[in-house]
Parts: sequence; C-alpha cells; structure tokens
Amino acid sequence: MSGAAAASEVRLYDARDVPWIAAVLDHVVAATGEPWRVLRERLEHTPIAAARVAAVLGALRRVLGGRAERGRIARKVRALVLGAPALDDATRLERLTAAGDELGLDAEAVRELMWIDLANERPVTLPDGRPAELRLAAYANLDRLQRAVRRAREVRLRVWGEAHELIRMAARYGLICTVTLDREGAESSEVTEVTELRVTGPLALFHATSVYGRALAALMPLLAAAPRFELVLDCDFGHGPAALRLVSPVLLPPVSEARGTPSAAQRLARQLRRAALEVTLDPPPITHHRAVLYPDLAVQLRDRAWRIELVGFATADYLAAKLAHYRAAGIRDVVLCVDERRAPEAACDPHVFSYTGKLDAPTLVGFLEGLP
Repeated sequence: MSGAAAASEVRLYDARDVPWIAAVLDHVVAATGEPWRVLRERLEHTPIAAARVAAVLGALRRVLGGRAERGRIARKVRALVLGAPALDDATRLERLTAAGDELGLDAEAVRELMWIDLANERPVTLPDGRPAELRLAAYANLDRLQRAVRRAREVRLRVWGEAHELIRMAARYGLICTVTLDREGAESSEVTEVTELRVTGPLALFHATSVYGRALAALMPLLAAAPRFELVLDCDFGHGPAALRLVSPVLLPPVSEARGTPSAAQRLARQLRRAALEVTLDPPPITHHRAVLYPDLAVQLRDRAWRIELVGFATADYLAAKLAHYRAAGIRDVVLCVDERRAPEAACDPHVFSYTGKLDAPTLVGFLEGLP
C-alpha cells in the first residue's frame, strides 16, 4: 500500500457544509407529497453541485428507510390491480376501486401506492419532520466511505486505544485481515496501544468480490466509536491506482446498539456445550511479537485445549500464514474452520477444517479427535 505521506487527504462533510445542505432540504420540504423525480428535476436547476445533491438525497433515503415495507405494499397493490389490459378509464377506475374496497382505501390512494417502491415515483415524505443537516452529512459521509472501500485493493486501519469490537466484527464478516499491535509512549508514563488492521480489499480477490465488498463496507460504521483512527485505502476507481487517507475526527452516524442474530461462533459454542464440552467463547488474544491472533473459541477435548478460529473469505497463503503465526506463538492445537464456498483455494494443511454451508459441531469434534 502507498504510504500515508503519498495518499490524498479526504475531506468529508462537516459543519462547514450545513448552509448548502440546508438549501437542499428547503427544496425537499417544498416538494413534500410530490414524486421524487419532481424533486430531482427542481434540484437540477440549483447552483448546488450535482454530486453534493446526490449525496444528500442518498443520505435522506437512508434516514427515511422503509424500503422493504414499501416494496411489500406495492407488490400487494399491484397483485390486486394488474391483470388483463384495462384499455379505458372506466375499466381502470373500476379495478382501482375494487382494490381500494379490499384495502380500505379510495381509488386515488391505490393509484399512488402501486409504484411507491420505485425510487423516482414514490412521494417525498418526511414522517419525522425535517432532519438535521449534520445528521444527513454523517450518513452521506458513511456512504462515501463505504463506496470507497468497495473499490479498494487493501485497507489499512490504525486505531489508538480499544479496537476489540472492530477486530471481532472483521472476523464475523469473514474479512481477510491481519492484526498487529504497537505501543506508543513506551518511554513515558502514558503508554497507548495502537492496533493496525490490514484488510484485503475486494479488488484483490478473484471471486465473490461484490459479497466481500459489502462485508467490508459493513465494518465502516464502527469507526464512529473509535476515539482516534487513521484509515488509508489503496483504491482504483477505474482511472488508475489512488491512495486515500482519512484521519479522525470525522462525522459519522452513531453506532447502532441493536443486536443482530447470533454469530456462527456463538451458535457453534452452544452446540459444543450441548455435547458436554468445556467451551470459552472469545478467549484472550494470542500475541507473538507484533502479530495478534483472535481465536473464536477455546475447547477442552479430553486432555487437549483446542483454539478454534472461524475464517470467512480466505486464500491459501492467508491460511498458511495464520497457522504459522499460531505455531510460532507455541499454539499447536489449533484448527481453522473454513467454508469452502468462501475459500475455494483453501490450504491442504491438516489443521484446516473445510465445510460447506452450516458448521456442524459433531463433525468438527470428530475432526479434532482424528488429529495427531
């Protein structure tokens, strides 16, 4: 990756951008009830740059949400209304009225709902009132950041202080990631840990690049919780290599505290405990020189304490390097669990457990028992 000095500094939106964001919002408020295409046409005639308008409107859509629900409603309405061609106004009105009777709506409301899942045809609405300018700026920044990492060959992220959640989520998303640890201020009374994550970007892969790009983009919202970070991207936007650098503080949406579904490691831990095995979820990391390893589970099987790490996307070199780090740290009883769909070039090392689909605890236990 290009060094930080050679990278172009990225300036995201902040308080300096509030005036023009407010001007866009004025047009949004004035267009309430009109289709989105009408709002876009009006904004085309303003002096605000098209890229800025697109960024704010994209952020507004993210804030408003409800896409899945709109799609469900529109599909239901179309199922009731559409069918054999209605070639005259009377037939069309009769069909809209019949659908409205079933839905408890008038014919005009049914007409408006038929295409609300199409981005430019649904009406502009602000159910919670006019959003704050800085809130839209934060979501526009996140969108820009996520678009950039989808075009990256490599991502280097340095975090000062606590970085455990970022590391665990990188593992949960299946990213190809190596972690190293440094300490600043060793000669003073205040020592700060600096964690560096080097993540392979989607442009460096030869398969599942869109899926991997979405996984990498999903990591970016967590930067909002990092007190200090530096992000360097080795990208290609179609006109040659480009190195971008972003340093905190930056304006991003707050990290959501909503809990998702249990991770694969959590599900596997539950299954292993049902088999009466002693399992530690998220055991302490293993450090060897600057390299840091994060096994997902520690499993006691008879007289052996196994470290289990669930690996998502991977290459043969990545798996070989990870196993070499474990062995250099003195950890011999380690197994990397790899889904063959995400790592078609998985190494043939006996300590790589390959599976397809769902990770099965009994099969894994049998695999462990068969290792020398």
